Amino acid sequence: MKRIIFTTLICTAPIFANATDMCARDNVMVLAFDPQVLGTSAGNNAAEWSWWTQFPYGRIAGEATCLSAAEGLGRTSGRGRYYGTGEYASTFITVDSGLSGVDANGAERKYCWCKMTHPAASRWVFDEAMGTHCAASCASYCSMHLMSGSYPAFKKGFFETIGM
Repeated sequence: MKRIIFTTLICTAPIFANATDMCARDNVMVLAFDPQVLGTSAGNNAAEWSWWTQFPYGRIAGEATCLSAAEGLGRTSGRGRYYGTGEYASTFITVDSGLSGVDANGAERKYCWCKMTHPAASRWVFDEAMGTHCAASCASYCSMHLMSGSYPAFKKGFFETIGM
């Protein structure tokens, strides 16, 4: 009898040990993004408006753009916000990456916005007002502010909008 119980335990132990592998289906990967986790390194390519931040759980990468107040639907402050203000308070920002200079009305594009593109897609998230150096520094600010522990609202904005 002892031999049967022992053999049964030995045969079923590998099933329990591999249970976490059996939960993944259809090549789906599950990541838990935690705004409290600090990045370990960051980088950017200002010419391509791209950035990345390395975390202990993997790399997050994305795009940057500079918008005028009108293009940001009135949003000129509120790091981590991903929608306009006033009558646009529930409207997401939808623009292309890499905008700089002036908008169609001649207004300066001086507000930095960032978007995660890998490993998931987020909405455009407001970073900060930058003035004339927005085009040169926006991608760098996106990566550094996501890496830092000093900007929890910024990280939260990215992670809240995944899949929206």
